[in-house]
Amino acid sequence: MAVSHHSSMLEPSVAVARAVKYSYGQAIIGTVYGAVNGGMFITGYALKLGADNVQIGLLTSVPMLCVVVQLLSSALLERGVSRRTMTIVASLLSVLGWVPVLLLPALCAQPAVRIGALIGLITLITAFGNMAGNARWSWVGDLIPAAYRGTFFGRTTMYGGIVGAVFGLLGGRFLDVVQARSVSAFTWLFAFGVAMGLLSTAFFLPQADVPAPPSDGHFRALVRATFANKPLMLVMTYALFWSLQAIAAPFYATYMLRDLHISYFGLGAVSTVATLTMLLSSPFWGRVVDRYGCRPVLVACTGALAPLPLVWIWLTSARAVYCTLPVIHLLVGFASAGIIVALNTLIYKVIPGAGRAVQAAVYSVIVTLAAAPMPALGGHLPDWLHAAFHLPPDLRYTFYAQILAVTAATLVARHIHEPAARATRDLLTRLPGHLFRPRTLAGSGAGAV
Repeated sequence: MAVSHHSSMLEPSVAVARAVKYSYGQAIIGTVYGAVNGGMFITGYALKLGADNVQIGLLTSVPMLCVVVQLLSSALLERGVSRRTMTIVASLLSVLGWVPVLLLPALCAQPAVRIGALIGLITLITAFGNMAGNARWSWVGDLIPAAYRGTFFGRTTMYGGIVGAVFGLLGGRFLDVVQARSVSAFTWLFAFGVAMGLLSTAFFLPQADVPAPPSDGHFRALVRATFANKPLMLVMTYALFWSLQAIAAPFYATYMLRDLHISYFGLGAVSTVATLTMLLSSPFWGRVVDRYGCRPVLVACTGALAPLPLVWIWLTSARAVYCTLPVIHLLVGFASAGIIVALNTLIYKVIPGAGRAVQAAVYSVIVTLAAAPMPALGGHLPDWLHAAFHLPPDLRYTFYAQILAVTAATLVARHIHEPAARATRDLLTRLPGHLFRPRTLAGSGAGAV
């Protein structure tokens, strides 16, 4: 059943309501897939295969370069390729790329070859994932009515992430129990992830294929229009600084697993505090965004996170991590939810429907390419500081480097132009009341989806 472009201006049709329902299901299963085939588990897998700091950084940096394929996918979409078809096919190929990953221990004996092959395969998986993500992002923009997007993104994040967090814990416990079997435990874990990825892809099948609104220009003209879109350029600048936190992304798990000897279950439990807080608060932030706008939420939440990496100065043992980090992660999860919901909603506000896939691709390419070298730089940073200033080669320097990036993002967020958005001070003044009296937000948005 097709849905016209004009349906986004009306109450959700049967097809849209059906798509929302299956999107929630896809988010749940997709987050399980991501939880067991990424994050601390892929880092742990690389460590088991013999990776060092620099290789861990490359494992994150090199696949990020694949964001450029979004330009190819957006060009194909502008030529009339079905967004639904591209989402399904590219998602399927991305999931199947994990099959040779889980077979690596049997196929390669030398550690250097294993790590090189792992980086190459994750890069290929990421390339197809970027194609699927670009198509799905454009597809959702015409499938979900604008007035419902804040609530939709809030609930999607919550539904998917709660289950994903639980499976992250279960996966950590599984690895702790069977780690005597060495790398083979990861094989079973990733095989389960592949099954979840295939099921997640299947949830796209019942969703309606929405025709993309016609664009007036060729691909090059659409790219030029992206850089002429001043509101998007400012949002892109915010996202660029925010993404530079990738300098530390793969090293939290490395530091805790290797240097502090925390168990996989312990690492999963500590991380789950932030994840569950983020997920449970996402619907709240969806209503806040619908009422106050995206800009004040970005300013408040990004500013709250800027100084937090300093806490790692005192986290030098597993006990310190267990006593301190869960409390810090309550704030991290709460503020991160606000940023995710606000940024997802804001992007749809500043990108027009015509040529949406191209502008989204240019946005993603610039932001991701800026962040791509950061994990590799983070892998070198401790050794560089040791050589230049005779400081101990401590991975935590990569955590402290985040402060500059997040502070810069906060300053940029203050200048984002969003018509009808309310002042940040207004939000901060009323936020405690909304937290303890949620009914004060009832009816402020467009309604439930």
